[in-house]
Amino acid sequence: MQLRHLAFAGTIAVVALASGCAAPAADNPAPAGASGGASASVAALPKDEAIAATLPATVKSSGTIRVASGISFPPMEFYGADNQTVLGFDPDLAAALGQVLGVKFDFQNTNFDGIIGGLDAGRYDLSLTSMIDKKSRQATVDFVDYLSSGVTFMVAKGNPKGLKDKMDLCGKSAAVEKSSTGDLSVDDITKECTAAGKPAVTKLPFPDQASAVQALQSGRADSVVALDLTLAYNVKQAPNAFEVPAKPFGTLPVGIVVPKKSPELRDAVQAALKKIQDSGAYDTLLAKWNLQDQALKGAPLNTGQ
Repeated sequence: MQLRHLAFAGTIAVVALASGCAAPAADNPAPAGASGGASASVAALPKDEAIAATLPATVKSSGTIRVASGISFPPMEFYGADNQTVLGFDPDLAAALGQVLGVKFDFQNTNFDGIIGGLDAGRYDLSLTSMIDKKSRQATVDFVDYLSSGVTFMVAKGNPKGLKDKMDLCGKSAAVEKSSTGDLSVDDITKECTAAGKPAVTKLPFPDQASAVQALQSGRADSVVALDLTLAYNVKQAPNAFEVPAKPFGTLPVGIVVPKKSPELRDAVQAALKKIQDSGAYDTLLAKWNLQDQALKGAPLNTGQ
């Protein structure tokens, strides 16, 4: 696992340098003492003893929540310049959750398509990795929903193929992170294409989001299909390389993923998230990462369809 982690981190560094996806150090410094190698950027929140008391006994005894995350999805989670510190909205939120619950959130990098299986096998306690809450996923996991996001696509600057609508992807190639919402969305678009008598989308799956972006940058793909929040960040960091020509296809809830066999952890995380939202810290983090339009209050459970 450590060797794969180091190799992956090196790949992210190359892509970040090429596409400008790493946050500038001056804008997002990694503070000393951040839990689990993750950044923290809100005023310290007090531990809520009542909520912390509801955590599972195993978490109380270890003092750590093991977080599965595909750490190549800015601005949600990505490596800093040292290729070790995890930056982004999700690790910032995890740091705040950890303060309320009195535990450390330890981010562990894994490919997106292995996250639910890893949760089911007990390798991780939960996942914070911008996973869309979908009814089909709720068979084995619960979602504590904390953001709303849409799906769209990114193209090279100047939009050389003239792609302006999802149906324009018919007969074109789309890079996606394997098993991500972008991956599933391309399958749905292909169904619409074939129903309309048009050629299917040529889907190019990659193990992580950074590799999908690199495929577009190198000309191997005509587009990248993913959540609007990460594609907007790519464009902001590299405005001369990329653009997003299409509006999101629809709004979907993004959730913290907890195995169904861990209802105590799910309920504790939900209560802590509500506490963070009530404190104003949630709004502070949204503003830091320019995600105000993706706000979702109330920490609802399993709202995806």
